[in-house]
Amino acid sequence: MASVRGQSSPLPLWLAFAVGTTLGGAVTGLGLAVASGLASVLPLPVRAMAAVGVTLGLLLLDLTQAKLRLPQRETLIPQEVFAQGMARGIAWFGFEYGTGVRTLIPSAASYITAWALVMFHLPWWQTLLVATVFGFSRSWAAGLAMALSKGAWSVFLGRHSRLLERLGSVVAATLVLAAVVFGLS
Repeated sequence: MASVRGQSSPLPLWLAFAVGTTLGGAVTGLGLAVASGLASVLPLPVRAMAAVGVTLGLLLLDLTQAKLRLPQRETLIPQEVFAQGMARGIAWFGFEYGTGVRTLIPSAASYITAWALVMFHLPWWQTLLVATVFGFSRSWAAGLAMALSKGAWSVFLGRHSRLLERLGSVVAATLVLAAVVFGLS
């Protein structure tokens, strides 16, 4: 593995980042579980139609825009986050990144999934699990960038990022629509 700013191995920094993203996803999952509980008063057909309508709308939006424009913060995380040490700063940055509400989200996939989790009203622990996995998965791109030397991962993403973002939205939408179709029959 290549060196990251004078460190012999980037693994400890990536682990701190992964712990942060995982905890951030878990916090978001708890919020989605609460929202799902509030939405559960709506009849199932209403929630299913809301899931389908928003999913198709977000998918269409993502497929037709050069850059996805949905509510999100597009500002960078301030450098002060790293003032108390690199590992602690990376973990906090990971937490904010893992929540999915503090940083840029270039694809509608996470919006589609979050909305579906609220509308499907899964048991709270399943919603928490899905969001926690989302948080952890956000650490993989950084891990791959650290693991692959010579910037190969960055070059690949630079050439294919919008295609991959749209593909993520198509997959998320397909899963939501399949869940509605097979869940109601």
